[in-house]
Formats: sequence, structure tokens, C-alpha cells
Amino acid sequence: MNLYHADWIEIDGNHIHPTAVIYPNVKLGIGNWIGAYTVIGSNGEIRGKNAKEFQGGVIIGDNNVISEHVTIQRPFDARTTYIGDNNIIMAHSHIGHDAKIMNDCEICTGVIIGGYTVVESGVKVKLGSTIRNRLKIGSNSLIGLGSSVVKDVEKDSIVYGNPAMPKI
Repeated sequence: MNLYHADWIEIDGNHIHPTAVIYPNVKLGIGNWIGAYTVIGSNGEIRGKNAKEFQGGVIIGDNNVISEHVTIQRPFDARTTYIGDNNIIMAHSHIGHDAKIMNDCEICTGVIIGGYTVVESGVKVKLGSTIRNRLKIGSNSLIGLGSSVVKDVEKDSIVYGNPAMPKI
């Protein structure tokens, strides 16, 4: 099969590139576009945990665009990595295990979101930013280009830099 000109596959109202890998632990809503070489539902990297012991899943809501080469990991235990509705997750981004991305978010190219992080609705994370694990990013916030976020971000904030600091 020549994948260079492969058509999208439609499954349960979702458009999925044939090279995407979607594990059985993933529940998809409808109207999602999933790009080439995206991997959804793989085991998270948790030191000391055996890959065979992973039990968690990934829930993806409706009308999301998940571009090519995105990775979204599942949790170790029976919890969930969650992607809400109407999000865009651009190419080469990574969503760690147990993370929650709520609704109407823009995750730009090359963003890394660590495990257990909660990104509330309406957040924009710009190109190449990194958000460490176990943080909360408040609703309608903006993370500037190439930022390293190491602390929680208040809602309606603009932060940028390394480490990311509020705009004054």
C-alpha cells in the first residue's frame, strides 16, 4: 500500500489518517481529525512501572484537530488522560499521562505538556513551549512562544519566558 497518497479513513464520524496509531484504551467522540503518525493511548513514562501493568485510558471529546506526529499518553492506573472538545493540537506536540486539556484550547507545534497537568478552557500555548508536570493552567491564559512553565498560571494571564513569568 502506498501511504504517500493514502486517503483518510472515516471511523464513527472521525477522520483518521491510516498511519495513526490509536490504542484500544482510547474513546473517541465525533468529528475529530487525527493526523499522520499520531499515537494516542500509549503507556506513559513512569519510573518503576511495568508496561504490562498500565490500566488507564484516553478520552477525546468532539471536533478536535490533532495534527501529525502528536503523542497522547495513557495513565498507569485506572484514571484518564482527557482531551475535551474543539481543541487544536498541532504537529509534534506531546500530552503526558493523566493530563487534562479542557475545551477550545490551542496547543501549537512542538508543545510538551507534562503528566497530571490541567489546561483549562480557552488556553493558548504557543510554539515550542514546555509545561512541567502537575501544574494548572487557568482558563483563557496565553503561554508565550518558547516558554518554560514551572508554576501554576492564573486564569486570564499572559506568561512568557524561561521560566515563564506574568506580563507586566
